Amino acid sequence: MIRDIIKKDIFPLHIEDEGINTLAIMDEYKTYQLPVVNGNNELLGIINESVIINMEDLKNSLQFVRHEMLKIFIVLDTHIFEAIKIIAENQLSILPVVNKDYNYIGYLKSTDVIKKIGETSILYSNTFIIVISTKPKHYLLSEISRLIEENTGNILTLWKELKEEKTNIHILITCTNSERIIQALERYNYDIASIFINKSDFESLDNRFESFIKYLNP
Repeated sequence: MIRDIIKKDIFPLHIEDEGINTLAIMDEYKTYQLPVVNGNNELLGIINESVIINMEDLKNSLQFVRHEMLKIFIVLDTHIFEAIKIIAENQLSILPVVNKDYNYIGYLKSTDVIKKIGETSILYSNTFIIVISTKPKHYLLSEISRLIEENTGNILTLWKELKEEKTNIHILITCTNSERIIQALERYNYDIASIFINKSDFESLDNRFESFIKYLNP
């Protein structure tokens, strides 16, 4: 699902590149993070701009700060939901993608990941987002799905976030009667934290995704 949003327009840094050249490349591409590879194109990690700035000598190679690289990546067949989780947890601007041999392929941008999910919703009318707030392990996704489907709804996508010792489940649904779904969930004691209803122009959905993008890129 991530194959068609992998970007290859920025070449990865090489472990022998100098710090000063790294800063120039980051400035050129307007990014504060870049992947680093070795001579065999194996990913070594992600380097942050702040690490380079704090180098004792900017003429030194990235070998001198290898221990400060973030060992974060996804393999080519990773599901897009896992990509969202990794980006959000680590507050990444880019997420490197590797093959099964850990060779660097390209990268994902957080905005492209969210846009990919948003493309699904554009194909449907009568969509809304519902946010269920619950304690960890105090919910059954199978039960939530059943309640939604039994009340004329179909789940387009969902994601979870941990917030203040609670799990927030964001569910994008297409349906003809959102009120029936809300009432059904409440009968089963699910706490509805937020509802974003949008039946025609997708304005609410767009705003929701924009908010999530800001969450990924504080």
